Amino acid sequence: MRITVIIPTYNEAENLPKLVPALFSLNLDLRLLIVDDDSPDGTGEIADFLSAEFPDRIDVLHR
Repeated sequence: MRITVIIPTYNEAENLPKLVPALFSLNLDLRLLIVDDDSPDGTGEIADFLSAEFPDRIDVLHR
């Protein structure tokens, strides 16, 4: 069974690169939906980078 985790973000550029590997290390069939609320700190760009790194496991929604 695949689990989708929705991650709402705002100014989480420092935390997001730590959170994603931690979630994937849980050994569950996870898919992530990262929702960025137009963060000025680069969170959206980091989310896009992570999505490119894990295209089958991460989707990004920019608001």
